Amino acid sequence: MNMKRILSSCLLGVLLTSSVLADRASAQVEVILGNNHQHEWREREQRRLVLLRREREERERREWLRREHEKREWRSRHEYDYR
Repeated sequence: MNMKRILSSCLLGVLLTSSVLADRASAQVEVILGNNHQHEWREREQRRLVLLRREREERERREWLRREHEKREWRSRHEYDYR
């Protein structure tokens, strides 16, 4: 009787352990195969932020160039005031 109980306990332990390991293994397979949605979202978000930063920098650069051009224009029109 004790032997059946020991074998039953061992079998139950093996089944529980294998199911836990199978869940972890399937999660790792999803990450390896690229089905990790959070990772994909993070990459898309990073690309979006890089694009926004580049657009902002380009806007700032164009604004700076416009102001510099206006300064040169103003100085060329009022050049005689500096003499």
